[in-house]
Amino acid sequence: MPHSNEIHNNTPQFPINIVVAIVGGAKVSDKILLLEHILQQIDSLLIGGAMAYTFLKAQGYQIANSFHEYGQSFLDKYGELKDIDEMAQNFLAKAQACNVQVLLPIDHICHTSCDGTDSPFITENASVPDGYMALDIGPRTIELYKNTIDESRTAVWNGPMGVFEIPTYATGSFSIAKAMGDGTQERGLLSIIGGGASATAAERCGQSSRVSHVSGGGGASLDLLEGKVLPGINALDDLE
Repeated sequence: MPHSNEIHNNTPQFPINIVVAIVGGAKVSDKILLLEHILQQIDSLLIGGAMAYTFLKAQGYQIANSFHEYGQSFLDKYGELKDIDEMAQNFLAKAQACNVQVLLPIDHICHTSCDGTDSPFITENASVPDGYMALDIGPRTIELYKNTIDESRTAVWNGPMGVFEIPTYATGSFSIAKAMGDGTQERGLLSIIGGGASATAAERCGQSSRVSHVSGGGGASLDLLEGKVLPGINALDDLE
């Protein structure tokens, strides 16, 4: 635990620290409020997984049968009804105001159902054609995201880029893990992987031992990047 705390608390202290957050997973509603809070701490935000399709839909792209939350709403912890479409659009505007580069997938690995296949369809752009669902980020997106990680001094990853449990759709997540592992080993990138699914993906592709830190607490990793002190860590500090 002290090692974990030391890593996170050192995150904002590089002389010239370029911070990238890589966020995936299923639901925008689970992470958007937390993402808003860290906009002041990051330079780039790379979005993948199913949550990317809600943002793409909000920007007018066709997403066909891809999982998304567009057109939905949810109750926040105060009982207030939140419109996800409006929140997604407002978030992108806030990110722009904070000079945070938000990157969304520019191509996708698709299939007609969420099943493995030897011949997935790769889109030419950010739109998904009728009859298909996007299940992983495509090769051009992978290259774009890897280049952004390569230009960073700190990288925090929370949430897979696709349905990595199915080998057909594991390349995106595995590529992010490898980019972080390579950066750590070759140039001292501070790399933090948080969240059970991301940690599992990194372990499956042999990268978990090559990054700075792997944690099961995805939200906690983002909280610490924001500068918050978690109750458990605070309690340990009080014992010293």
